[in-house]
Amino acid sequence: MFRALAALAVASASAHPTPTLTSSVPWWERVTVTVSDDGQTKSCRYESSLKPQNASGCDVVGGSAAATKTAATGAKDQYTRITFERRFSPGAKPDMSALQPGETLLGGQMLALAIDAKGSVKGCRVVQTSGSLPPQYGCDEASAERFDASAATVRPGAPDRQGFMSVIVYGHAEHVV
Repeated sequence: MFRALAALAVASASAHPTPTLTSSVPWWERVTVTVSDDGQTKSCRYESSLKPQNASGCDVVGGSAAATKTAATGAKDQYTRITFERRFSPGAKPDMSALQPGETLLGGQMLALAIDAKGSVKGCRVVQTSGSLPPQYGCDEASAERFDASAATVRPGAPDRQGFMSVIVYGHAEHVV
């Protein structure tokens, strides 16, 4: 069930316009999709710490609740919430496993990134994985991202900025009251 939901969340996240990413301060963004026990998408929400006042709805793309319906095994009158989240931390390696009570980590990985002065990802490697459902976001996708180019670092020979991108997928089931 969660594999199909995670694919929907990932597709939704990649289709949502991303604000300019920064490599100098920590940030996060997440897409949360709520699906009913019959596989119907009930809601989709995009949030970002880069634009905290602008949480918005989103569309689930790439398929469909039909794929989820065939995979759904939850009890009647139950919603499943699946969240795809990216967290960026400049410098030191963060704790990837910080979840709220009642949330279940489905999968995650941490990428070590080297970002040049122009905002391009010039190096990437997976440094940690967890869970049984690896996110469909890795070094290929991270390398396609564009970060801001800071005036302080745009000079010939400036060292690459180091940072860590945690990509996690987690779920939460709720009984409808």
